[in-house]
Amino acid sequence: MLVAAVLAAGVVRFEWGPHLLLFVYWMEAGVAATRGAVQSLFAALPPSAAYRPTATRMPFPLESLADVRGSIRLSSRLPPVYPRSVPYVLLAVIPLAAFWPLGGLLLTGAVAPFVETFAPPATLALAVLVVVVDQASRFVGWLRSGAYESTAATGGDSRKYLVLVFVLVVVAPLAVDGAQAAGVGRLGLGLAAVGARAGYDLVELRYPGWLESMVFSDETVGTERAVETPDGEPVETFDSDRRGTLAAAAISGVLASVLGLMLFPVLFGGLVGSLVGGEVLGAPYGHVVGAAAGAAAVVGCRVLVELVVGWVVSGHVVYRIYPDAVVAYNELTGAAQWSVRRDEIAEVTTSSDLFAAVLPEWYDTLKLRTVGGETHRLGYFEDVDSAARLLDCERTR
Repeated sequence: MLVAAVLAAGVVRFEWGPHLLLFVYWMEAGVAATRGAVQSLFAALPPSAAYRPTATRMPFPLESLADVRGSIRLSSRLPPVYPRSVPYVLLAVIPLAAFWPLGGLLLTGAVAPFVETFAPPATLALAVLVVVVDQASRFVGWLRSGAYESTAATGGDSRKYLVLVFVLVVVAPLAVDGAQAAGVGRLGLGLAAVGARAGYDLVELRYPGWLESMVFSDETVGTERAVETPDGEPVETFDSDRRGTLAAAAISGVLASVLGLMLFPVLFGGLVGSLVGGEVLGAPYGHVVGAAAGAAAVVGCRVLVELVVGWVVSGHVVYRIYPDAVVAYNELTGAAQWSVRRDEIAEVTTSSDLFAAVLPEWYDTLKLRTVGGETHRLGYFEDVDSAARLLDCERTR
């Protein structure tokens, strides 16, 4: 209710109009979605597999993170962060992030104006401050309540936010214009907008979190199969070489940029770069240089993301070979990622790809196939042949 009270004061004291209030609500929707996304990263329970896109063209962003077990503690004052939640958070954030900036342009009249173009007054900083403080206090309260221990991150309900933003940036401005044309004054429309915001607060008090798009509890919690690890010390351990991990991540980032849906952002980056380069450097070289720089910037961002993902997924993995099992243990997240009983291993092969022939031995990998048809990869490390001989020798006894 604090935000509604400040907005009411702004309408009466600073003569804020209804369009400016809609702009504040648009900004608050973005801040609230960001808070929900951050909260999802701390959700301790496993997400439901039902939210993974299946049999659709919709990609599952950074899918490899969804299978990472364990957590990472960034600060002693915060709960641990769960990498497995990141893809589910992105499922909810990407649609909103694609439409939310356009909503701001519509509300300010910069694009296809529903409203007259306006410059936000200096007093708008007060509303921004109150919105940020309100959302920050909700986040701190959520952490202190320990709610993260009984929630799981999902991406299954972002439609509610999209509908809200659509109503806010398209329907509401048209309604305001119609009311103004009918003779309703600024003060009346402003107080009506504040009243709608107060009604939203009352609904949230009665039904907490009814519009949250990322964090749910109970009905959205999935299951996580336990990874069995043997007692005692391993016979041998093989540490993944981070040079191989980073090289593989960089290659994956480049390939994903030119072969998948990321090709469209790359082309768009090249188009924007061409326009900017043409204006700055002149034609024709400016267009070519700008297009190359724009496309390279997008590819570089994608590669950077893959480097972070690779660092989390496999950069700290230690492969422990026990007398009766093989276990992949991620020292960064403090959890075993998978295990295979050695008597279930049907085939041990050295895996290679197009780049293995030109990269050093630290790029080599080993593939295990079980009698049940499962496959697991060990990599990247230099002494792959030693691991293969150890496993194959035990298997053929």
